[in-house]
Amino acid sequence: MNFLNELKRRNVFRVGIAYAVACWLLLQIVDLVLENINAPDWVMQVFMLALAVGFPIAIIVAWAFEVTPDGVKLQKNVDPNQSIHRHTGHQLNRGIIMILSIAIVFLLTDRFRDQIFGDPDVSVVKSENTIITTDDVETVDSKKSIAVLPFRDMSAAQDQAYFGEGIAEELLNALVKVDGLDVASRTSSFSLTGENLDIPAIAARLGVDHILEGSIRTSGQQVRVTAQLIEVSKDIHLWSETYDGSLDDIFKIQDEITNKISAALKLQLGSDKMVPSAELLTSNAEAYQMYLQGRQLWRQRSAASLKEAIRLFNNAVKLDPGFHRAWSNMAVAYLNMPDYDRSYDENEALEQGLEAAERALAINPQSTEALIIKANDQQESYCNIAEAAHLFDAAIASSPEDPTAHHWYAILLGSAGRTALALEHIQKAKRYDPLISAVMAIEAGVYATMGDYARAEELHRNAAALGMYGGSLHPVGMNYLYAGEYDKGIALLEQGWTGATPAQSVTRELFLQALENPEKVAVFEQHLGKAVETRKYEAYENMRYLTLLGSAYAFDYQSDLECAIVDESIWAESFREQRKTPEFFELMERAGLVEYWREFGWPDDCASLDQTLAECP
Repeated sequence: MNFLNELKRRNVFRVGIAYAVACWLLLQIVDLVLENINAPDWVMQVFMLALAVGFPIAIIVAWAFEVTPDGVKLQKNVDPNQSIHRHTGHQLNRGIIMILSIAIVFLLTDRFRDQIFGDPDVSVVKSENTIITTDDVETVDSKKSIAVLPFRDMSAAQDQAYFGEGIAEELLNALVKVDGLDVASRTSSFSLTGENLDIPAIAARLGVDHILEGSIRTSGQQVRVTAQLIEVSKDIHLWSETYDGSLDDIFKIQDEITNKISAALKLQLGSDKMVPSAELLTSNAEAYQMYLQGRQLWRQRSAASLKEAIRLFNNAVKLDPGFHRAWSNMAVAYLNMPDYDRSYDENEALEQGLEAAERALAINPQSTEALIIKANDQQESYCNIAEAAHLFDAAIASSPEDPTAHHWYAILLGSAGRTALALEHIQKAKRYDPLISAVMAIEAGVYATMGDYARAEELHRNAAALGMYGGSLHPVGMNYLYAGEYDKGIALLEQGWTGATPAQSVTRELFLQALENPEKVAVFEQHLGKAVETRKYEAYENMRYLTLLGSAYAFDYQSDLECAIVDESIWAESFREQRKTPEFFELMERAGLVEYWREFGWPDDCASLDQTLAECP
C-alpha cells in the first residue's frame, strides 16, 4: 500500500493516463495525414513503436522527477514540506479532461460527419487545395479510361488483402457498365501488384488516364475503407473519401463507395449515367469473405491454391446455396485444375465444373462464367460447335467486356478456320485485358495462320516474358517451323520447355528427327499411337507436330475418337494438301465443324477444302 500511495503522490498514474490519451489522439491525427499523403505502411508502424517506447520512459520520469516552482528536480532533492505535487496533480487532471474532450469531439465528428454536414455536394469536387465546380469542367468528347487497383491492406495483421482485392473487383464490375468509359480488366490491374511502380507508370502500362486506388484497415469487426480517384495527366486527386463500418456491412460500404464514385465520374469523366450499385451477391458476410479469399487464391494459379479456392467456394455455397458467383467461380476453378495438377483427372474436373456451372445458371441464367464453361463443354465433350458458339454469343451479350468470353470464343473460331473473326475477338480480349499471356499466345496463333509470322513471333515472345509456358520459347520455335525457318525452330525446340512431361520430351525428340529425316516420319507416327490413349493436352501438341509434317496420319491418329480434337494448326500452310482430302472433311464432321459452318459461315480458306464436299460461297 505504501508503494501505491507513493505512485499516487508522485502523479505516476495521472502521467500514464495523460500519455495514453495523448498518444491515441496523436495516432488518429497521424493516421488521417498519412492516408491523405499515401505514406507507406511502415511510417505508421514507426510512429506506434516510438510512442510505445516512450510510455515506460514517461513513467520512469514521473517517478524520478517532480515539477517545482524552481523547475524540474529529482524527487530525492525536493523537500516534502515544499512539494507542490497536489497542484501538479490538478493540472494533470485538467490536461487529461481537455485531451479527452478533444478526442470525443474527434470521434463524434468522424462517425457522424455525414449527418452533421450532409452528403458532399456532387457539383463540387475537392482536390487537395483546389475546388473544381461544374463551371470549370470542360465538355468531354473522347472516351475516358480508368483502372481500379487492388485496395492496399493496411491492417496490423496484414491478413485482409483478399478484402481489398474484392472491393476493387466489385467496383470494377460496376464501372464497366458506364457508357463512354473504358475500364482496364482486373487481371491486368491486379497483375501489377507488388511491382514498385508509381501511378503514372501504372497508368502508362495499362493505357488509362484515371486511376482509382484505396486502402482498407480492419480492427476486430470494424473496417475503414479509403478510396480516391486520380487524374494521371494532372497528377491530382479528383475525389477522396473514407468510410467506416463493420465487416458485416461490406455490401453497404461498397454501395456507398460506388455511389460517391458515380457522382465524381458523372462530373469529371463526362458520363451521363450513374454507376450501378454493387451487386448484392449474398446476404451472408462470412460466405462473401470466403468467396473473396477463394478469388484471390484462384488468381495465383497453382495446384495448391486452386484446391484451397475450391474448398472456400464450397464452404461459401454451404452457407448460402443461392450464391451464384461462388458456384460459377468454383466451376472455373475445377476446369483449371488439370492444367496445374497433372494428376487431376480431366473428366472428373469437367464433371465437377459442369455441376457447379449448372447450379450457377439455375440461380442466374446470365452467369458469364457458367455460360463459358457450358460452351467449352459443348465444344470439347460433344463437338457441338454450333451450340458452343450460341453459348459464347450469350456470354458476350451478358458481359460484352469480359475478356475470357472473347478469348475462349476466339479459340473456337480459330479452330473453325474463321480467322478474321477470331482475330477480332482475341483483340477485344487483349484490349479489355492487355497483360494476359494466354491471350497473346492465341493472338500469335491467329497471326501465324494468316501468314504474319513476324507478328506471331513478337506476340509469342511477349507471352513468354509474362510467364506463358514457364517463360519457354518453345512456341517461338514452332512458329519458326511454320514459317519454314527450320534451323531457328529446331534450335529452340531442342531446349524443351518448363513443365514438359518425360513422354512429351521423347515425342519432341522423335518429331525433330522426323522433321530432319523424312525416313523417320513412320517411326514418329508409330510412337504416337492413338489419340484416345493420350491425355488431351498432349494430343493437341501431337496434332501440331503432324500438321507441321503435313502427315496424313493426323486422320488415323484420331480415328478412335468419337469427338475429334482440332485447333488452328489444321489451317497451317504445311497442312494444305491434306485439307483437300475427303478424310479431312470427315474429320471436320466428327469435330462438329461442318454443322457449324453450315449455320454460321464457311472458313476463310474454304477454297483449300475438297470442293465436291464443301459449300463455299
